[in-house]
Amino acid sequence: MASTVQSPTSTKPSPLPASALLDGVQVPVAQSAAAAIEPGYRLVPARFGKPGQQADAWVQCPTWCTEDHVDHWNQHPVDLSHWGGEDARWDVASIPNPLQALLALSARLYADPANQDDRMRAAHVRMDDESIDVFLTPEMAEETADELIAFAAQLRHLARQARQFNEQTSQPRRLAETLPEEAQA
Repeated sequence: MASTVQSPTSTKPSPLPASALLDGVQVPVAQSAAAAIEPGYRLVPARFGKPGQQADAWVQCPTWCTEDHVDHWNQHPVDLSHWGGEDARWDVASIPNPLQALLALSARLYADPANQDDRMRAAHVRMDDESIDVFLTPEMAEETADELIAFAAQLRHLARQARQFNEQTSQPRRLAETLPEEAQA
């Protein structure tokens, strides 16, 4: 799955040789490497190993992956995963904490090439709320998007109701102001 050219004595990936013997014919590596790379992928360096015992290798990486596989290295090649940019993010503050995002959702492309589940190995959408991750097939993500659109319409309706109520009343009242005097004692 991962195409690698590794040099155990160096922490840098070995430069790809100018040519290689392929089926008895000397072929330029650029041609043979390009032929071996699936459409939608590119060769990138990745770092593997324990601290102080790392080596870099060339791996196939989806073109949508924004992860730097050298800076964010893994101990083992099976730990390599692919992360897209955080393409969708939403957060909201609250009346008591207007400068702090208290609820957040984000979504990005993700793939875990060594996972046992085919759906996790394939590109899918990873959503999180900063405490739990959910993994969605493209179909599940589309269904979730439709549900979020419906939720947004309901939220807009609630906002209109609150605004309309507030415009009809003089000011928000405290509970004590609405109770009869004998109940306040």
